Amino acid sequence: MITKRKFYLMLLGMLTLTAIFSVEAQAATAAATATATPAAFSDIEGNWAQKEVKSLTDKGVINGYPDGTFKPDQTINRAEFAKLVAKLFNYQPAASVQFPDIKNSWASSYIKGVGSQKVMQAFADGNFKPENPVNRGQLAVFLTRVLHIVTPEEKYTDPWAASFTDLSEKDWEFRYVEVAAKLGLLPESYKNEFHAGQGVTRAEAAWTLNALNNLSVKKGKISTVDPTSGLVNIQRQQNGDPLLALVNPDTVVMRNNTSAAVDGLVPGDEITVISSASGDVKYLKAFGKVTKNDLLSRVSTITKGRLTPDQINSIVSGDWDSIKDSIKGGIYNQMIEMGLTAGEAESIIGQDWNYLDTLSKDRLSQALSAQFGISQDFGLALLERDMKKIQDYGKVELATAALSRLLGATPGTDTSSSY
Repeated sequence: MITKRKFYLMLLGMLTLTAIFSVEAQAATAAATATATPAAFSDIEGNWAQKEVKSLTDKGVINGYPDGTFKPDQTINRAEFAKLVAKLFNYQPAASVQFPDIKNSWASSYIKGVGSQKVMQAFADGNFKPENPVNRGQLAVFLTRVLHIVTPEEKYTDPWAASFTDLSEKDWEFRYVEVAAKLGLLPESYKNEFHAGQGVTRAEAAWTLNALNNLSVKKGKISTVDPTSGLVNIQRQQNGDPLLALVNPDTVVMRNNTSAAVDGLVPGDEITVISSASGDVKYLKAFGKVTKNDLLSRVSTITKGRLTPDQINSIVSGDWDSIKDSIKGGIYNQMIEMGLTAGEAESIIGQDWNYLDTLSKDRLSQALSAQFGISQDFGLALLERDMKKIQDYGKVELATAALSRLLGATPGTDTSSSY
């Protein structure tokens, strides 16, 4: 006869065995899952991007190939890259995004996802070309598009030193590559020469996307600005904690889509701050009320940087003497080529209107137009300090249109929208 005590002991024993078997079963399942999960591909041990590949694998972004390999040195194609971006940033496909050549593609939904965010677009023929390789120049474009920076509307007025010997400002890739470099999004192996047309390997793609994902992007409204220290106090969106952004000499600062300095930022501006994982502020993009600095920077952009904002400010203020020595040589030569005598040219540069007839200002405005790539009316408005006309010309839309109309396509024309 089984006593109550024996019954409880038997029950306890059965429960103990059940627990043991359950734990062993779970451990076996976990081991099997670990083996089946592509957390450790057979061909990435010791690879320079092993850590980044594993990070994206753990996030479910990378799956690898059926044979258990990752193929880190293989060039990545557009379909594969679209998948990585769409999964990493949770881009959802949009029915409105259609490419004729992706209907039967395994990556169709991912391609529609990156297309909906305009990170990757169609070529000129309307096709996505999913099997085409991604090259380094295109990679820089895609990375900056994820962050919504280096857009066609942005105008950079300050010259940048080239990080690579085979790229200069005349190359359409230049600004995208330089911004990507400033943000720390390019592998260390990309040094000296960039080789914009070279294919991107799968390891390189994993490394750059992991670096992109590690950036901090925060938005808010500027409370205060201290130009001396470079500190910008920002009230975060949705009642978040205040954010202090320290602008350093390497920080890219944009205001109303134009290059700006810290003292050009205005309390009340809406701002996006992009920082490294360590907290270094890499990129500031602000929007707010149009100021005189915006106008001067925009006019400088129209002249392709031949006139600096300070020089334009001097012209508008009537302080011709402070700048004429630095630019009169080019203007003087332009006027001689226009048929003026040396005496007329000297008098016009000296603004000795009493010596000259009423056509002199027109001639000077013509010389300004030829020298700096602006319209003659714009040059005359600058000479007469007609702020209303200058403001009209300085508007973003008109400035951009004028640049295209007056200067035409240049060797560095941006073709990034073609893919």
